[in-house]
Amino acid sequence: MKKSNRKGFTLVELVVVIAIIGILAAILVPTMMNYVKKSKLKTANSNAKLVFTTVNNEAADLLVNGETVGSGDGQTAAVNIKTTLGALTGTTTADKLGKAVYEALKDNGNGAGWCVYSIGTSGNVEYAQWSDVQTPTSGVLGQYPDPCKDPDEANHDFGSKVTSW
Repeated sequence: MKKSNRKGFTLVELVVVIAIIGILAAILVPTMMNYVKKSKLKTANSNAKLVFTTVNNEAADLLVNGETVGSGDGQTAAVNIKTTLGALTGTTTADKLGKAVYEALKDNGNGAGWCVYSIGTSGNVEYAQWSDVQTPTSGVLGQYPDPCKDPDEANHDFGSKVTSW
């Protein structure tokens, strides 16, 4: 009798390997999706902090130059970073603040996002929010100060501030 010199995998071996890969995928995919959510939230919080810092710095510069910065001077509705803030002339206090935000975030791409910031009577920023879409409850919403840490609760923790959009 001749010995056959066949090499390869048996059907049982292939089924076992496919089952192991399936189990690993079932464990890893939800974990990776959570990393993506957390990453988007961190980016949104970072952008909100950048808006907060930029407006605070620009408002301080305006105050030093003798201009009035107070309640009502900030943006009070959702503002598209590219189309709205990018088109400002920079003549009024609100335009100067908006232009500063645009300059800080213009490198984020065409879909730069939407922002809201509120300036108190003292000229300091009370809060800043950033979202990747106009309706923050359907996208990723970041806020500064007091950013949310849980991506699943990010759009629900801001209460009345979200409804101002």
